[in-house]
Amino acid sequence: MRILLSLLLVAFLGLFQTAMAADDFQPFWTQFKAAIKKRDKAALASMTKLPFMFDSKNLEKAQFIAKVDVILPAKLTKCFEKEKPVADNGEYSAFCGEQIYIFAKVNGKYMFTDIGVND
Repeated sequence: MRILLSLLLVAFLGLFQTAMAADDFQPFWTQFKAAIKKRDKAALASMTKLPFMFDSKNLEKAQFIAKVDVILPAKLTKCFEKEKPVADNGEYSAFCGEQIYIFAKVNGKYMFTDIGVND
Protein backbone atom coordinates (compact mmCIF):
# COMPACT_ATOMS: atom_id res chain seq x y z
CA MET A 1 0.00 0.00 0.00
CA ARG A 2 2.85 2.39 0.83
CA ILE A 3 4.45 1.71 -2.53
CA LEU A 4 1.19 2.49 -4.32
CA LEU A 5 0.77 5.72 -2.36
CA SER A 6 4.37 6.68 -3.09
CA LEU A 7 3.89 6.07 -6.81
CA LEU A 8 0.68 8.10 -6.83
CA LEU A 9 2.42 10.93 -5.01
CA VAL A 10 5.31 10.93 -7.49
CA ALA A 11 2.85 10.96 -10.42
CA PHE A 12 0.86 13.79 -8.86
CA LEU A 13 4.00 15.86 -8.24
CA GLY A 14 5.07 15.34 -11.85
CA LEU A 15 1.69 16.58 -13.10
CA PHE A 16 1.80 19.49 -10.66
CA GLN A 17 5.27 20.55 -11.87
CA THR A 18 4.11 20.35 -15.50
CA ALA A 19 1.10 22.53 -14.71
CA MET A 20 3.29 25.00 -12.82
CA ALA A 21 5.67 25.26 -15.77
CA ALA A 22 2.75 26.05 -18.10
CA ASP A 23 1.44 28.65 -15.65
CA ASP A 24 4.94 30.12 -15.44
CA PHE A 25 5.08 30.55 -19.24
CA GLN A 26 1.65 32.12 -19.68
CA PRO A 27 2.46 35.53 -18.10
CA PHE A 28 5.59 35.75 -20.25
CA TRP A 29 3.64 34.86 -23.40
CA THR A 30 1.02 37.52 -22.62
CA GLN A 31 3.72 40.19 -22.14
CA PHE A 32 5.62 39.11 -25.25
CA LYS A 33 2.50 39.29 -27.43
CA ALA A 34 1.67 42.74 -26.01
CA ALA A 35 5.19 43.98 -26.80
CA ILE A 36 4.89 42.66 -30.37
CA LYS A 37 1.53 44.40 -30.77
CA LYS A 38 2.83 47.72 -29.37
CA ARG A 39 6.10 47.37 -31.30
CA ASP A 40 7.92 47.98 -28.01
CA LYS A 41 11.43 47.17 -29.17
CA ALA A 42 13.07 47.74 -25.79
CA ALA A 43 10.59 45.40 -24.10
CA LEU A 44 11.16 42.76 -26.77
CA ALA A 45 14.92 43.06 -26.26
CA SER A 46 14.47 42.65 -22.50
CA MET A 47 12.53 39.42 -23.11
CA THR A 48 15.16 38.03 -25.49
CA LYS A 49 18.28 36.05 -24.64
CA LEU A 50 21.12 38.27 -25.75
CA PRO A 51 23.34 38.06 -27.63
CA PHE A 52 20.79 36.80 -30.17
CA MET A 53 22.08 34.85 -33.18
CA PHE A 54 20.65 36.27 -36.42
CA ASP A 55 22.10 36.06 -39.93
CA SER A 56 25.23 34.43 -38.50
CA LYS A 57 25.85 37.40 -36.18
CA ASN A 58 25.52 37.68 -32.42
CA LEU A 59 23.33 40.72 -31.86
CA GLU A 60 23.70 42.68 -28.65
CA LYS A 61 20.83 44.83 -27.33
CA ALA A 62 21.24 47.86 -29.62
CA GLN A 63 21.76 45.66 -32.68
CA PHE A 64 18.75 43.51 -31.76
CA ILE A 65 16.55 46.60 -31.35
CA ALA A 66 17.71 47.85 -34.76
CA LYS A 67 16.68 44.50 -36.33
CA VAL A 68 13.42 43.88 -34.43
CA ASP A 69 11.27 44.69 -37.46
CA VAL A 70 13.05 41.94 -39.40
CA ILE A 71 13.37 39.39 -36.58
CA LEU A 72 9.86 39.91 -35.17
CA PRO A 73 7.81 41.60 -37.92
CA ALA A 74 4.52 43.32 -37.07
CA LYS A 75 2.61 40.63 -39.00
CA LEU A 76 3.39 38.24 -36.11
CA THR A 77 0.72 40.03 -34.06
CA LYS A 78 -2.09 38.17 -35.85
CA CYS A 79 -0.33 34.82 -35.72
CA PHE A 80 0.66 35.13 -32.05
CA GLU A 81 -2.89 36.13 -31.11
CA LYS A 82 -4.15 32.80 -32.47
CA GLU A 83 -1.12 30.62 -31.81
CA LYS A 84 -0.95 28.39 -28.76
CA PRO A 85 2.72 27.64 -28.07
CA VAL A 86 3.58 23.97 -27.78
CA ALA A 87 5.60 22.74 -24.80
CA ASP A 88 8.49 20.37 -25.47
CA ASN A 89 11.29 19.47 -23.05
CA GLY A 90 11.08 22.70 -21.07
CA GLU A 91 10.84 24.91 -24.15
CA TYR A 92 7.85 26.40 -25.93
CA SER A 93 7.52 26.77 -29.69
CA ALA A 94 5.16 29.05 -31.60
CA PHE A 95 4.65 28.19 -35.26
CA CYS A 96 3.99 31.10 -37.62
CA GLY A 97 4.23 30.43 -41.33
CA GLU A 98 7.65 29.10 -42.18
CA GLN A 99 9.19 30.07 -38.83
CA ILE A 100 9.28 28.51 -35.39
CA TYR A 101 9.77 30.97 -32.53
CA ILE A 102 11.39 29.29 -29.54
CA PHE A 103 11.12 30.32 -25.91
CA ALA A 104 13.04 28.75 -23.03
CA LYS A 105 14.01 29.49 -19.47
CA VAL A 106 17.24 31.43 -19.07
CA ASN A 107 18.42 32.02 -15.51
CA GLY A 108 14.99 31.01 -14.19
CA LYS A 109 12.76 33.09 -16.48
CA TYR A 110 11.33 32.57 -19.93
CA MET A 111 12.92 34.38 -22.84
CA PHE A 112 12.77 34.40 -26.62
CA THR A 113 15.81 32.32 -27.54
CA ASP A 114 15.78 31.30 -31.18
CA ILE A 115 14.06 31.14 -34.57
CA GLY A 116 13.99 27.93 -36.54
CA VAL A 117 12.56 26.69 -39.82
CA ASN A 118 9.09 25.15 -39.69
CA ASP A 119 9.56 22.09 -41.84
